[in-house]
Amino acid sequence: MQSFLNEMLRGGCLKGFKYFALYLRGREELICRVLNEPMSREIWSYYDSPTSEKTRLKGKSSFTFDSDTSLPRNEKSLLMSANTQRSLSGYGFMDIGLPPASPSDKDIDLKDDKSTLFLIAAYARYNCPYVWVRSNHERLVAFSGDSASKEKQKDSPLRLKSTAEWKQRDTKLWDIIAEVVKLCMYPSPLNPFAVDFKYFEGLPLVQRVIATGAMAHFLQKVVASGDHAYNARVFDDLGEITRRHFKDLQTLVRQRRAQDFEQAPPQYPAQYSTQQQGNQYYSTQPPKQQSNYYQTGPVQQHPPSSAYAGQHQSGRIY
Repeated sequence: MQSFLNEMLRGGCLKGFKYFALYLRGREELICRVLNEPMSREIWSYYDSPTSEKTRLKGKSSFTFDSDTSLPRNEKSLLMSANTQRSLSGYGFMDIGLPPASPSDKDIDLKDDKSTLFLIAAYARYNCPYVWVRSNHERLVAFSGDSASKEKQKDSPLRLKSTAEWKQRDTKLWDIIAEVVKLCMYPSPLNPFAVDFKYFEGLPLVQRVIATGAMAHFLQKVVASGDHAYNARVFDDLGEITRRHFKDLQTLVRQRRAQDFEQAPPQYPAQYSTQQQGNQYYSTQPPKQQSNYYQTGPVQQHPPSSAYAGQHQSGRIY
């Protein structure tokens, strides 16, 4: 559970996905806003094209138009039953299921008609992550019964394959997000983690370097975590975001070096020098170092006194 909480913490700081956005809310909760319909010219051209052209467009499309994914869905296939919740919660004797920490009406400030909110939470008392729908319930679920039962069912967790298999296999946060995106969007994208490169283009250089690096690290973990149907498309975005990251990083390094060079003091202090005419001017040449040695060896000096004048001079200094 702790590793999953760490993934939520890192994932909640990521920005730049095309079909969803993440908002970290506390240590155990993560809000995921998913688009209801992809805002793409590809989708508009598909709906505007004649029936004979739609089959050809499906083969080249980045989305799936399966009829079995149409919404809303039956509540029994999408939501956990009350009996299942009571058995999993451990409080069945008190008629308590798996409610979230707060009712869905508390998220009214984040609701809109173009997207749906999901709550991904890993509460310690449940010892397993679950997902709840927080807005646009009627779009996803075809509720049955009276209004009182509908309100109660709105706080039921989703019946997802990723959360059901969490204890049997190493389910990651991105496995849950991918299933939620496929559930919510129609038509659903073949790559739920498609990157919005225009978002990164609008960032300042320093922030862009940090954001692209974080996105590249996340996509690397997605691809390396297992054999997914969307791996090839994620890998394409990974290559592009990595290329942009290192390109911006090189630009940032060059700018910092240029700034350091402009702000650095001169290497040698300016000195006064006098010409033969008596005029003074600044000389930026370094002063010559005084030395008693030439390149070929020590300097031959005159004997210190006449007492050694008759001795043979062998090059040594007496």
